Amino acid sequence: MPGRHLKQVRFAYQNTFHSPAPMPPLTFSASTNPSSNGPITPPSGGHVLPAYAPNPILKYPSSSSSRYSSSKVRVHPYLEEGGINWDLMDHPSSISRNHHSLSSRALCEPATNPPMPSIVIYSPYLPWSIKVRASNGSYITLEDVLETVYRSFRANVTQQDFASLPSAKEQRRATEAYERRYRRIRHERLYQEEKRGGMKRVDFLMCRTRFLGLVNNGRRPDEWQLKVT
Repeated sequence: MPGRHLKQVRFAYQNTFHSPAPMPPLTFSASTNPSSNGPITPPSGGHVLPAYAPNPILKYPSSSSSRYSSSKVRVHPYLEEGGINWDLMDHPSSISRNHHSLSSRALCEPATNPPMPSIVIYSPYLPWSIKVRASNGSYITLEDVLETVYRSFRANVTQQDFASLPSAKEQRRATEAYERRYRRIRHERLYQEEKRGGMKRVDFLMCRTRFLGLVNNGRRPDEWQLKVT
């Protein structure tokens, strides 16, 4: 492992996150090639968890958020508190539920009930919100939510973003989160790649990277708060 040097935080010259185009299916093979925008470590093998199937619906119509009250919209059980085990620093292929990997069928299920074409996710720890759009053109899926959240957190922060933190203490905590993220990697090349990749949005969570679930704020059915610890 490289020795300690003077602290140096790397930034992107501009914010690089954009709402992603429709995603290809997630792969759960250990042969997935690592990169700064992909899994940090290859997912471990495991049994596939049977899909959640609340109703035998074959076709899900899209729904406008204005047609439903917040109390009538629920997220997929896997997105509820305690639904999955996920460190937001890691690719969604690392997610487990009761020690099992998520099935491809579960990933294709609607992320909300009733199904909705989009939602907005926010966190009190972040100055950004995350817009999740339906990759199938109809309703957002569980995979849409997981992939969009991950890709958003993998976006670089700029020097202006860093300077906007409210205090020197918060800047120090974000820097420590950045260092902790790349130092956990044991592979020398991947360690260096992650370090050179610079500070990411996930570092603004300041080590609160354990996903707890999504909770509706009660104002709008398409606005959900990201709970972390």
